[in-house]
Amino acid sequence: MRPASITFRLSLSVAVLCTAALAAVSFYLYDTLERHFAERAAAELAGKVDLLRHVLSSLGSRDEVVARQQRLREALLGRPVLHLALLDRNGGLLFATSRLRLPEAQLRSAVPASVAPEAAGVWQAAPGQRFRTLAAWAELAPGAGEQVLIGLALDTAEELTALSVHRQHIVLALALAVVAVPLLGFAIAHHSLRPLRDMADTVHRITAEHLSERLDEARAPSELRRLAAGFNAMLARLEESFGRLASFSSDLAHELRTPVQNLLGQTQVALTRTRAAAEYREVLESNLEEYQRLARLIEDMLFLAHADHAQAALKLESFDLRAELDKVAEFYEPPAEERGVKIECVGAATVSADRAMVQRAIGNLLSNAVRHTAGGGRIDARVGSADDGSMWLSIGNPGPGIAAEHAARIFDRFYRIDDTRNGAHGGHGLGLAIVRSIMRLHGGEVSLKSVPDLMTTFTLRFPGKGAKSPRGSPARDILSNL
Repeated sequence: MRPASITFRLSLSVAVLCTAALAAVSFYLYDTLERHFAERAAAELAGKVDLLRHVLSSLGSRDEVVARQQRLREALLGRPVLHLALLDRNGGLLFATSRLRLPEAQLRSAVPASVAPEAAGVWQAAPGQRFRTLAAWAELAPGAGEQVLIGLALDTAEELTALSVHRQHIVLALALAVVAVPLLGFAIAHHSLRPLRDMADTVHRITAEHLSERLDEARAPSELRRLAAGFNAMLARLEESFGRLASFSSDLAHELRTPVQNLLGQTQVALTRTRAAAEYREVLESNLEEYQRLARLIEDMLFLAHADHAQAALKLESFDLRAELDKVAEFYEPPAEERGVKIECVGAATVSADRAMVQRAIGNLLSNAVRHTAGGGRIDARVGSADDGSMWLSIGNPGPGIAAEHAARIFDRFYRIDDTRNGAHGGHGLGLAIVRSIMRLHGGEVSLKSVPDLMTTFTLRFPGKGAKSPRGSPARDILSNL
């Protein structure tokens, strides 16, 4: 089952909330109106009781009550819906404005003559006929020693009619809300989600051939601006990575084509005529050099592929970093001496890392240093520890240095500053990429600091003991290393 659209869910939520709020407000207003009618009726009945008590207090006997009916009627003037009955202590009727009689239950709860009435009762005389009632005792003239029971009944037909009309209006308003609010909510939600649809349309136009397309952050609502910025940043990284991937494919094809063409050409020349065994041996030895070059290239590519996917297993052990530096420096001393270059190693540090990988990283840096140091120069190789517990190894050599525009890409695969593709002397351009992959596998980093015509220094930094060694997302590493 497909999930409902955001527009539908927003419309439904708005409709339910608005209808519920309207219903709650309507019921509150209805209850307020009903209580207002009840309070008004109680106040009117209490006022009439006070007025009748005042009139009766001037009458000296029951006979006088019967004789002064006009004064009693004047007390109810203008209120035909108000019914009055006066009874003596024995229940005898002294005066009545109609034939309506309060039930015995209402009369038995009459308020004493010394108490001011407050609340009124409700009497359902018949279906659809309801009265607000109040019964209270009244004293006749002082000295008469008699009391009269006042029974008042207020017809609530107008009140019921008003409440009925109000209920009808509530039902009509709720019915309209049930129909109108979802439609309005749908229209509002549809309009509010337009920026999201525009973003989706833009995303659909983005392909591998059109990675330059970007989301319009300026027109995006504040809630979507961060998403648009993050998506644009991702597109920028993808565009850069796709560009590097295209360049990488071209470089790889060229790197493979050169030795293959050399092998093919030498073999074709050798087969043009019959040759002596020594000549064939010379061709095979020349081919062997190309095979070795291909083998190194393939080995380096396989290592980088395993490192990208975090498949290169680390054999961690604690060892003396200075001792490993000395071993690798000793290996590169013969080619360094041929060029008149001296390698000087100083410092001390112990790291927990993969010994073979660290040797490889140091070897790549020393190889580059020897190759780019002029005769009579000195390569400074140092090891040490930082205040945060991390260990570092730096290799610096004098020379022309590395310009800033090259420093940003110096660790990319097949990237060479001179932009030449001849690997006879300069290698394949994978050495520094391998160094960076090795350091990332260890949770460390490699950095470059170059001062033109003075000193170029590469620094390996290993995390201290107890530090977590995050390898990151393989997909992210692949894109960032391409």
